[in-house]
Amino acid sequence: MLSALLNRPLTIINRTDDGDEDEYGNAVPAEAFVDVVGELQQQRRDEPDAEGETSDTRWLLVLPAGTVIGTGDGVICDGEAFEVVGAPWMARNPRTGAVSHIEASIRRTAGDEGGS
Repeated sequence: MLSALLNRPLTIINRTDDGDEDEYGNAVPAEAFVDVVGELQQQRRDEPDAEGETSDTRWLLVLPAGTVIGTGDGVICDGEAFEVVGAPWMARNPRTGAVSHIEASIRRTAGDEGGS
């Protein structure tokens, strides 16, 4: 069963617009931190030439059915922060029609002081 394979501790940062603004009039989202378990698998890694020592990695995030996550949310895993890219997908079992799990694309961009 898939749920037995989703065992990596994660924290989802659910962000919502609650109308608050900073001193410059920019929206400041409210954040709720939710601890869940899931699985992360790296899909792509890149270090664009034109961007200096910046790495850009894309990951597949798999979560249990019913987990609330959306575009604009964040994920923390092993102390590293990721951002959701695009709308998550509620994967359905073709035989039963029930949602079996949720898949989301997440991204981590980071600078490297030491070079590569």
